[in-house]
Amino acid sequence: MVQFREIENEPQTLKGTSADKQLRLSFSKLGGDLPKNNKAGEPAVPDGSRKLLYEEASAYIDEVLNALRSRKGFTLEKGFGVIQKIVAGNYPQDPVLILALHQDDLRRYVTQHPVNVAVFAIKMADHLGFSKSIQVEIGMAGLLHDVGMAVVPDKILHKPGRLNNEEMKIFRQRPNFSSKILRTLGSEYAYLAECAAQVYERIDGSGYPRGLKADEMHEYAQIIGLLDMYESLIHSRPQRGRRTPFAAVKEIINTSKKHFKKEYLKALLSVFNAFPIHSYVRLNSDAIGKVIETYPDQTLRPKIKIIYDSQKRKVLTEKIVALPEDPLLHIIDSITENEIGKLTGARTINR
Repeated sequence: MVQFREIENEPQTLKGTSADKQLRLSFSKLGGDLPKNNKAGEPAVPDGSRKLLYEEASAYIDEVLNALRSRKGFTLEKGFGVIQKIVAGNYPQDPVLILALHQDDLRRYVTQHPVNVAVFAIKMADHLGFSKSIQVEIGMAGLLHDVGMAVVPDKILHKPGRLNNEEMKIFRQRPNFSSKILRTLGSEYAYLAECAAQVYERIDGSGYPRGLKADEMHEYAQIIGLLDMYESLIHSRPQRGRRTPFAAVKEIINTSKKHFKKEYLKALLSVFNAFPIHSYVRLNSDAIGKVIETYPDQTLRPKIKIIYDSQKRKVLTEKIVALPEDPLLHIIDSITENEIGKLTGARTINR
């Protein structure tokens, strides 16, 4: 692995503060430099078998939630089966991770959210050096951490506007609902109920429902709580749009550094690329591009396909820029498709 470049060695730029400097400033508040990068870049296209695995996990959660809404029981066998397959096929360029990062169907957020959290938890557990058996446990805990959503009325889960006080009170009961459901599975799976009860606790005691602190919390719950927040930020919700991974990481570090362990915050950037493949970025030249390839030793300087030039005119002839080979260019911000539309007047973005 290669360390991030030192600030004083950065090339001269055209305008704006580079993404490298922005994240370095945020991480300085944690008392250290940016962490080392993940082991490898990402593939451009998810393969079919891994896509089916993602859908299998989503289908399992659908089954669990529907069973609970019908006041029926559910089994863990199918859930453990799909999590074990995700863990067994887990590798740095795993297409399941790309699906978890980019799938954003608001109609299915109730089922996709726990699947995404489970995938993220497995990736982080692997990065932290946890055994395969622990990866399966934390993946299953992530998959079932929010089964209490089955008890929350749909009119609250899918309300497009801000929840009122009474609705928010019900919504924040999810940890209690989830842990109560999971406790019925028996002592062998007590960790599942414990994690579900603690996902929204924070190590400084500012969380809910019990205001627990670090030494009172299950380690899985601390990791899943961070990834639950990250997942929620980078995907749409009925009340708001999605943030970019870059914006989400900055927000978590700048506003929640006391809520999570430093080692987990640093692992967040090591595991999840700030500019993943298929994301859009704005360069210091004011051009807008799409990330088409990432580099393991320079994750903040990917390969980009320019789609709009500095005058916001659509680029008709393909132009590819590999940032490591162009010292005058750098990313100053990530950008969503909606933001591109507002800047350029484009209704759709060619993928």
